[in-house]
Amino acid sequence: MGRGMSTGPGEPGTTGTVWRPPAEPVLQPGASEPPPDPPAPSPPTKGGGWSGALLLGIGGLVVGAVIGGIAGALVAAGIDDEPGGADSTASATGTPVELEVTTALTSAARKALPAVVRVESATRRSLDVGSGVVISAEGYIVTNAHVVMGTDQLKVVFADGSERPAVLIGHDYPFNDIAVLQVAPVGLSVIEVGDSAELEPGETVLAIGNPLGELYGSVTVGVVSGLNRSRVLDGVRHDDIIQTDAAINSGNSGGALVNLAGQFVGMPTTILRQSNGGQTVEGVAFAIPSRRVMEIANQIIAGRGPISRPSLQLDHLDLNDEVAARLPALPTSTGAVVLTIVQGGVAAQAGIRAGDVIMRVGDTAVDAQTPLLNALAKHQPGETVKVVLNRNGRIIETEVRLAKRS
Repeated sequence: MGRGMSTGPGEPGTTGTVWRPPAEPVLQPGASEPPPDPPAPSPPTKGGGWSGALLLGIGGLVVGAVIGGIAGALVAAGIDDEPGGADSTASATGTPVELEVTTALTSAARKALPAVVRVESATRRSLDVGSGVVISAEGYIVTNAHVVMGTDQLKVVFADGSERPAVLIGHDYPFNDIAVLQVAPVGLSVIEVGDSAELEPGETVLAIGNPLGELYGSVTVGVVSGLNRSRVLDGVRHDDIIQTDAAINSGNSGGALVNLAGQFVGMPTTILRQSNGGQTVEGVAFAIPSRRVMEIANQIIAGRGPISRPSLQLDHLDLNDEVAARLPALPTSTGAVVLTIVQGGVAAQAGIRAGDVIMRVGDTAVDAQTPLLNALAKHQPGETVKVVLNRNGRIIETEVRLAKRS
């Protein structure tokens, strides 16, 4: 039997029905007292089983307390908000244990922040401020086109506070709200680009940018709320939009959505504040996936200018049930109603008038699922296409030689 169930030395053995504590060892003169051995419980025996179970229970509580203490120290270390710091705690034997407290969130932010910039777009009357991301050591920066269009002067402010003038290489608005700038390629921090196709719902992401145009380098945290969302942005339907609940505000446009590896996986672009029914919406923001951002940016860089896109040289409004209800005089609730025509433009030359409803471009029907610009994007400038119109209930066909978007 184990020590916890034996009698002291020098005493006769027992029958197992009486328990006595072990006798204290006899010390020789000048000898130090040895530490007591921990009790080692033996299997319960008749008449003494209750005491073994008691000792086992007490031992379990002690072990649980030690493990719980260590686990608590680990959790506390994991949520310490001092980046790069370390903490120490004592193990059960009193030996210090060094715990790294830099979290994945702070590591991702530290990695990506130097490549996220403030973009200032100035005109004679106003200053627009957004965000941008350095994607190349050659000085190329991506941002939202709506941040930099119609500007007289562009300036980029870096994480260290330094400033550089920038030039607009090109944009793809309204087909894609993406633009490319370039600055002097000296000492730049370049973001690592990740694959947005590998994102999963529930994955943690960080939004980095300049909300309100003044809170430089702000970092907010959320998750990927949804993937491949269909949204109409600037009159174009996109079916690859990333939805996130990371806080995004005015000034974040053109910044970075990054994963926990600090990789660029999306560009924050728009926020949903109110539903179609007028209900307040919170925690719903959208980003362009990095795959599309880089595809468009590389085309702009390769062509040293805007991507060649077709134009009918007119202004229009895509119809849906809500718009049609406000315009009851229209002969149809689907298509795109022509608002204005560029005098002498290709639409005017083809006999298209304001008030006409464009029903089809080429082989593509224009409806709520396919806005006019999506139908046009299937063609090239200079191509002649058939356009079907509804003019006061009368169906008209004409041909238009598409112009190049200016």
